[in-house]
Amino acid sequence: MKKLPSLHILNGDASLPAFEAANLPGQVLIWREVLSEGPAIGSLPEQEFWQKRQEFITQTYNETPDGYSLKVLDVLEKLNMAHAFFEVILWFDADLMCQVNLLYLLQKLSQVKPGVISVCTPADGKSIGYLTADALHQVFENRQMQKEYQLQQAQQLWQLYAGPDPMQLQAYLQQHDICIPNLQKALELHLRRFPNCKTGLTEPETLLLQSVKNGSSTVKQVIKQFWEKQPAFGFGDWQLEYMLQELQPELVQEKEPLSLTPLAEKVLQGEEAFKHKPQWIGGAYITPNQGWCFDTNKQTLQPC
Repeated sequence: MKKLPSLHILNGDASLPAFEAANLPGQVLIWREVLSEGPAIGSLPEQEFWQKRQEFITQTYNETPDGYSLKVLDVLEKLNMAHAFFEVILWFDADLMCQVNLLYLLQKLSQVKPGVISVCTPADGKSIGYLTADALHQVFENRQMQKEYQLQQAQQLWQLYAGPDPMQLQAYLQQHDICIPNLQKALELHLRRFPNCKTGLTEPETLLLQSVKNGSSTVKQVIKQFWEKQPAFGFGDWQLEYMLQELQPELVQEKEPLSLTPLAEKVLQGEEAFKHKPQWIGGAYITPNQGWCFDTNKQTLQPC
């Protein structure tokens, strides 16, 4: 059977207007999941994996089951037909959120086996959705066709990201050269999302609290300062608003103007530790009494 020419997969709707303006040939598919957030439990059978994802997204971001089915599950069915294309081109930025989605899709497509799998990523700090048509054409011309060894490593890294023990992911990153550009930095940043061994806060949570401490009194101001301080996480409004809500009312006053509670001041100074609700970070499940923490002195993840 003759293969179709090309399929472009974009990470989110925000990239679509710029991509359409570039008028590149081929079919387009929008990836709308955020696999960097919530449970990504690789040990589950595929149907249960996506059922767990649907539960998380609908409960956390007010998406309906029908909306999730249309935006994600229907797209997965189309991905299973990617072998019909000669080339599948993945358009993903360098930030953590995009790279986790890219990692999943690389290992997925390595099983579906289109003719060629390529990756288009703009320079670090640049976003596909803000590029001019000429710049998008340049990124396309410089796309990186993935070799078999890169796809094999993507499978290994996804299994580790979605595995129950993040120490294994950390060990792999320390012992191997990561041959897929931007993944090393993104996955090292992922490890910093585990609670700090001293304060109990993740790095993103610390940045949110510091923003309030530095005078940001509205949610909008907090989000803006977060993006300015650490854009490499790639979080959108919904992710940051949810993260902030999880710190309220214990650490941040619930109503604007926002301010820190006395407990938050002590936590930031390392005098007390914040205890999270049980949560999933990739395939790892952590509770207040069991899990892993990030030691900022050693710059490594530790069991705790």
